[in-house]
Amino acid sequence: MVCTVWEDQIAKVVDPIDNRTRSFVMLGGKSTRWKAGAVKRGREAEAAISEALKSRVPVFGFRAVASGEDPANMTRHVKHIDLEHVYILKPHFGLAADDPRVRLNLEKELRERWKSPDVDALDTATLFELVDASGNVPGADWNPLLESAAGADGAAELRATAQAARIVLPYLVEHIRRQTDGIIEPLTYSDVAKMLGRLKADGNAYAQGMGKVLGEVTRLVDAGTSDWPEELRPPHITSIVVAKSGATAGLPSDGVKDYWPGFESLTPAEKRAKVRDEFDRILAYGDRWLQVLESVGLGSAPTPAVPDAANGTHKRYGWGGGESEEHKQLRLDVLARPELFDLKNTLLSETEYPLLSGDRLDVFFRTQACWVGVEVKSIRSGDDDLERGIYQCVKYLAVMRAQALIHEPPGTEIQVMAVLAVQKQLPDDLEELAMKLGVKWMVLPPGHFVQDRPA
Repeated sequence: MVCTVWEDQIAKVVDPIDNRTRSFVMLGGKSTRWKAGAVKRGREAEAAISEALKSRVPVFGFRAVASGEDPANMTRHVKHIDLEHVYILKPHFGLAADDPRVRLNLEKELRERWKSPDVDALDTATLFELVDASGNVPGADWNPLLESAAGADGAAELRATAQAARIVLPYLVEHIRRQTDGIIEPLTYSDVAKMLGRLKADGNAYAQGMGKVLGEVTRLVDAGTSDWPEELRPPHITSIVVAKSGATAGLPSDGVKDYWPGFESLTPAEKRAKVRDEFDRILAYGDRWLQVLESVGLGSAPTPAVPDAANGTHKRYGWGGGESEEHKQLRLDVLARPELFDLKNTLLSETEYPLLSGDRLDVFFRTQACWVGVEVKSIRSGDDDLERGIYQCVKYLAVMRAQALIHEPPGTEIQVMAVLAVQKQLPDDLEELAMKLGVKWMVLPPGHFVQDRPA
């Protein structure tokens, strides 16, 4: 669909979040001032825009200058159209968490820009953001922001999917860059659809077809790194996009079977373990994701933040984001309080204590008769990471017992404990799991130590 966007009705505002100038326009409204032919044309425009949004047909806008000198009495005849500058019009329905109408005070700006007497048309119009378009315009087949138009041929759909994949890949890399504590917070198919601007008329994400886009992301990465040595090839970045609900909630779609043969035959617990392992590989891949972007001709993502000495650079904390403040504070609070574990006269109190297995304990205490290893999980940890913590304690207990057996003097009786310290109650199923495995845990909610901290 192609629309005329009147130059004098475009509201340009600076978004304070990133100091970026954004442009908006209202289309498809109706005014009580319109008469005869104007009413008919208004109804036709409203119906066309409504149908385009309902059918997910991309809406293009060509910038036009109206004839006449007095803005209040313009007849809206086209003086000239800028055919060299076309926009893709991205709809905003006022239902998103970040509604630009409210945050950017657009109502006031749009009314001031309108100037014509029929300003009441804004009350029923749809808000569109003007996004620079490129490619084969005004055809719809190239557009990555919205679903391909109905009836588009197979080649056109492939071009649209390929273009969308080139937008999604940097988005995934940037998401990984922002993770902390060695935990990836997965994205959902709806999250990616929203990022692309694939929205239904009610403002909710239209996630159908996202599997094809993610499959193209995988092919894009494979093609760009095909000549790399096998040991340097990247893990499967698209596995961080998972189902939001249903039997496969928290897991990638069936498309993973193309690169994980046999995945569908695994038990739910085995699938979660497989995904967690891939998440660890994705984080550990670190700055090489920037090289992947360069290899496919997408430049590079913003330079990752450099963790400070307190955060550490161990891969458990993830790429770029380091350790979260919540995790760091809980770790240090527990370190300062051996009495939580009925310990007195500690010989060693250490954080990030290395075990001979290559693991690191968040907190480790040693007395003459006792070893205690503590794994901490902050309020940021989801159920999946809490489950991981339970199994980490099983492993740490076994390794500490082995080390005590080998390195303590013969005949010495050493009590060894591994404890999970969390900031929220474990769900019932995880409490049951911890009890079955004999894992001790304690709940230290946020604010638990505030009174005890030095001023």
